[in-house]
Amino acid sequence: MKSIAIFYASEGTGHRSAAEALRDQYVKDNPNGNVLCKDILEYAPTIFRKMISHSYVLMAHHAPWLWGLFYWSSDKPSFASSCFDKIHEFLCKKYLPRAEKELRKHSVEAVFFTHYFGAAPLARRNINNFPVFYINTDFICHRFQINSIFKTSFVASPIAVKQHWDRQIKAVIDTGIPVPPKYLSLLSKSDARKKLNFKLTDKIVLVSGGGIGGGSVLNVTKSLSEHTNIKIAVVCGNNKALYNKLRRLFMTYSNVYLEKFIPNMEDYYAAADVGIMKPGGLSLSEALAAKLPVLLMDPIPGQEQLNMDYLYQAGAIQKLKNSKNSYEEVSRFLYEKDSLDKMLTRMERISRPGAAKEILEIAKRQL
Repeated sequence: MKSIAIFYASEGTGHRSAAEALRDQYVKDNPNGNVLCKDILEYAPTIFRKMISHSYVLMAHHAPWLWGLFYWSSDKPSFASSCFDKIHEFLCKKYLPRAEKELRKHSVEAVFFTHYFGAAPLARRNINNFPVFYINTDFICHRFQINSIFKTSFVASPIAVKQHWDRQIKAVIDTGIPVPPKYLSLLSKSDARKKLNFKLTDKIVLVSGGGIGGGSVLNVTKSLSEHTNIKIAVVCGNNKALYNKLRRLFMTYSNVYLEKFIPNMEDYYAAADVGIMKPGGLSLSEALAAKLPVLLMDPIPGQEQLNMDYLYQAGAIQKLKNSKNSYEEVSRFLYEKDSLDKMLTRMERISRPGAAKEILEIAKRQL
């Protein structure tokens, strides 16, 4: 493939991260190739793009039940979902021509989507021009992400494959969720700790609220910070308010290390003994690739809840029962080797660090 396009949408951070992971793999394998990686919402008015991204962040932080209501009500035929479908079609009819113009300029051979917005309408409008591939960034699919118009859909679980088969869609492959190529060659634990200025003998807990810095990061950090036998690396993502609050509270604590959004999250995964995090599809796939045992906290109703339930039933993660009593739950991973070994074995069965490369190779064969 000499030229491809990859579209995501600025709703959370996972869709963009998956798209950029695919882009990086393509550039690595095709140094002379051309790749357009862009937010599909950039073809719509700026106010619309900001409304979408800000609405999701607001609901995730302050009204997750509202997001859950939207997710579940739109996942089945209903008056509300019918209205959304019509609005989606109207917006795509109005703004997709701008995307198509840029695609013609780049002479793309294939288009990939990591978010549903515009994906099926673009595929229908250009069925004779180029194939459209869809990449799901969660372990279970929503109705919006399942469509027979796609050349192939790439999913992250046998359950997601069955969701397609139940709709008589056979062009679906379980590849996992794309993570950056660097997850195929992570630093060793000792090298990662040296790079991050931790000691090899430290017990390190990584606490992350994902790209938007959601969840009970504050309560978890409070619970862990009183125990000086562990080091707590806290990643706040793009949540500046959370970072500033934690900095005020823990500036005198020698065992608490605070970070904002960081470009080398893989080093923290490699260095840590256990993670406490939100169940976003992309961050979970990264943790699985790094073989980091995790406790999951505060799932947003909908995709995050489904991600957590799927991996919990597979025995690949544990749920954090009480964020204010995190230390006792973390201790089981730090000091009970049998429990840790069992989880690592189950994680390895699900881990797919080569998903991006596999997706591109399959797509190339199908052209």
